Amino acid sequence: MNKKNNIGRFILFLILFMIIIAMFHPSFLVFLPNQTKEIIDQFIHEHFSTTILSNLTPLAFAAAILTMIGAYLLSEICKFIIGKLHFKRHRSETIRTLIGNLLKYVIYIVAVIIALGCFGVDTTSMFVSAGVVGIVIGFGAQSLIEDVITGLFIVFEGEFEVGDIITIDGFRGEVKSIGLRTVSIIDNGGNIRIINNSEISSLINLSEVTSVAVVNVPISYLDTLEKAEAAVKEALTELPSEYPHIFKEAPVYKGVDVLAETHIELMVVAKVAEENIYHARRIMQREIKLACEKAQLNIPCSEN
Repeated sequence: MNKKNNIGRFILFLILFMIIIAMFHPSFLVFLPNQTKEIIDQFIHEHFSTTILSNLTPLAFAAAILTMIGAYLLSEICKFIIGKLHFKRHRSETIRTLIGNLLKYVIYIVAVIIALGCFGVDTTSMFVSAGVVGIVIGFGAQSLIEDVITGLFIVFEGEFEVGDIITIDGFRGEVKSIGLRTVSIIDNGGNIRIINNSEISSLINLSEVTSVAVVNVPISYLDTLEKAEAAVKEALTELPSEYPHIFKEAPVYKGVDVLAETHIELMVVAKVAEENIYHARRIMQREIKLACEKAQLNIPCSEN
């Protein structure tokens, strides 16, 4: 889908570029009346200098279009090659993503400079001019510069990396990509949130430490506490052997947590990786439920 969107945007860019060509060369607009072409031609000569107009030739426009097409193809080739590289370490994946974004920007910036050169624009003096830089910043590039600088700090300081589970402004998810401008996070439901780097004021990296999955087991007052505790403990001891990729050690029974009016609740905790915290809870609840059924314990039901 992203590839189709990129192609669509590039085609739209080419169409707009061709419209600009036609506007500067009204003779290309064969469907317009001659009087309309003369009005357009007169407007262009009144508002643009003869030096600029002399460089706006069909050959120059063709060279600029071919340059942008070449930049797009080169960007796709680099994206394909980098996409084939995979690393086990999260930091290596993060740097790979950053290099891909950086190459894309460099390729298009160089292509724009070459395209401008096709029209006789002195790009060297234009880009080193402090006045032009000031104008660019004045038109809102401050946020872009902030995003890029913050993105570089994120990568090189290692605050979080691709594959980490983080929480930003209450949104919890896995980091899918870290770019020069944005960070993409996907939650358990498949929802993707894209955040500008400069907007990340505070975050919690949940992958830095071992997380804890907590389960409260409701037990009826009709059953003895010792019988319920024995069933729960028996279910917990078998989890590391049945699910070694989730539980490195057996979950721990912590005791009675709640004395409610209709039932009591037993607390069970397990140390797991953050990305497995919800899966671990589902597994514990299932195995404890099966153990309670095997021990013929009453499962309390909520009253309507």
